[in-house]
Amino acid sequence: MCSSDLDALLGLAAIAGRMGDNEDATRRYLQVLEIEPRHGLAQAGLIALLGRADPAAAESKLRHLISLEPSAYLYFVLGNLYADQSQWAAAQQAYFQAHNLDPGNPDYAYNLAVGLEHVSQPKLALGYYRRAVQLASARGRANFNISQAQERIGSLAAQVQ
Repeated sequence: MCSSDLDALLGLAAIAGRMGDNEDATRRYLQVLEIEPRHGLAQAGLIALLGRADPAAAESKLRHLISLEPSAYLYFVLGNLYADQSQWAAAQQAYFQAHNLDPGNPDYAYNLAVGLEHVSQPKLALGYYRRAVQLASARGRANFNISQAQERIGSLAAQVQ
């Protein structure tokens, strides 16, 4: 199987996961791992699905994967895991690592802004919301609602002045 086939499976898994079809997402991630057992994105996708059921096990596995090969995506998944548990200080730190490793990703900048807002850093959050919107415009897409980000920018801009 070629890398474009793996990419297609990963894409279908991500779509299934977003649509709430965890069974299909799991099946597709496992198909990738049958072909390439150490595939980091497939492992992280499975761990993200596991995190809803067992956050402690998911955190442990993510930290292990990060220790082997740090990646922006793994830190992003870790941040989401913490955010789901309202552990905002830890989420913000993980999102910062993701953004630091891939500063051109609008989703990482956006989630970092959300994390900063939750840890009472509105001025920093404002900057990252602006960056997220700018990056999303340059890239032509993002996985967050740009109009909501712009609303947060307006609200925070009024608040920090």
